[in-house]
Amino acid sequence: RTLKPRPNPKMAASVMELLREVLVKFLMPEKCFDEFFVNFNLLDVPCLKTVLSKGLGIGIILGSVMVKLPQVFKLVGAGSAEGLSFGAVLLELLAITGTMAYSIAHSFPFRYRRC
Repeated sequence: RTLKPRPNPKMAASVMELLREVLVKFLMPEKCFDEFFVNFNLLDVPCLKTVLSKGLGIGIILGSVMVKLPQVFKLVGAGSAEGLSFGAVLLELLAITGTMAYSIAHSFPFRYRRC
């Protein structure tokens, strides 16, 4: 006879609370967490839009950082910026500054508001 492990309700509750804390802090409003994980309503359109929008925003920011990491590591490892085009770096800085100024002027939120 084999013994089957019994689920531990206290451990399941603590995992659920940890999941709630992380997801509500970074990805979704509490209302959407309840819709998805308590009511199991995975097709709630306003929540899907919010989660997709925030997920894409986080993905774009992480992708932008990851694109620059190899260059930063190479510069730090070499201890010099020799060979780096000053004009290209300046042009990139101007493009980022222009986008930021436009976003601030139009009051675009950096972080999406909660529902």
